Amino acid sequence: MAKKDEAPEPQPLPSPRLLPWHSAAIAQLRQAWTANRLPHAILLQGAEGLGKGSFTAWLAAAVLCEKSVDGKLDVCGACTSCALIKAGSHPDLHWIAPEEDKQSLSVDQVRAACEKLSKTSFRQGYKVAILEPAHQMTPGAANSVLKTLEEPSRGSLLVLITSRPSGLLPTVRSRCQKLSIARPSTADAMAWLQQESGKTVSPALLEFSGGAPLRALAYADGRFEGLNQSMQKALKDLLSGDADVTQVAAEWEKDALIDRLVWLDLWLCSLARTGIAGTAERVTFPGGPAHLPSPSRPLNISALYSMVDRTRALKAQLARTALQRELAVESWLIALLEVLASSPAGSSRGGAPVARAS
Repeated sequence: MAKKDEAPEPQPLPSPRLLPWHSAAIAQLRQAWTANRLPHAILLQGAEGLGKGSFTAWLAAAVLCEKSVDGKLDVCGACTSCALIKAGSHPDLHWIAPEEDKQSLSVDQVRAACEKLSKTSFRQGYKVAILEPAHQMTPGAANSVLKTLEEPSRGSLLVLITSRPSGLLPTVRSRCQKLSIARPSTADAMAWLQQESGKTVSPALLEFSGGAPLRALAYADGRFEGLNQSMQKALKDLLSGDADVTQVAAEWEKDALIDRLVWLDLWLCSLARTGIAGTAERVTFPGGPAHLPSPSRPLNISALYSMVDRTRALKAQLARTALQRELAVESWLIALLEVLASSPAGSSRGGAPVARAS
């Protein structure tokens, strides 16, 4: 740990790895490199689970690689710069992430990285600084970045990695070249997952993972199946009266709460779509087998989507603030039961759409 009067130590570089769905972004960067128009600041955006970190590691290694100077942007793996990167000791590369037990990028961390970009390169080449996740910079840190973006130094590259570009200051976004990592098609993602995991995976797993193959792969070891069964049982027990909200909230708070909220988001959307379609089918998790009977009463579609919004807001709060998690989950569950128990008269008040079950 750095002393109080010392600059925070940069984070080690992740292993460079290019994935099939990175090809469009790679082509865009190589074209800019060949034309000598590589931007001084890149905003790399894309959902979680698409390998943005490993892609950025490749980009940094390629920019610093001695064989890329006059040729194609790539990583030779044999030059001195490549060896230094592999050893985690390249003096012109700085990867900044939140310090241990903290969620934000501090002003001291970011200021130190920007200062290094302003100095002369140790190896007479590029200087690269990477901020991840950029949307978790403190206001002071964001202002430090803004100063660097307004007056970039020669031969410097600043990469801001984010899954939430809207969380960055508009003035920061506007001064960066945007580079997006897009999700692969469902067919391509499923084929890649089967190849990497060595087995056929459920479409529900990819749905749960937001179409992000790396996130899906992390849950392909049985974690998703366990979560799915746990959530089905909890909802059945709640709806049948075999469990109360306090009990369920305590269980959820202790284990995989964010994953449970993602599951609930998808389940609520599925419930609303079933109601809008007016089908007589049982409510299902997207892409998965039927697990819960349709509600016995009509449901207010607007209220269901309000619960979706509330679920996403709770998830965002948990990621950025210290929250009384168990009480927050308990309040959410009470609201859910009120929506599921809503009467036909209450559901139709004000002309709101109503979901009718068989």
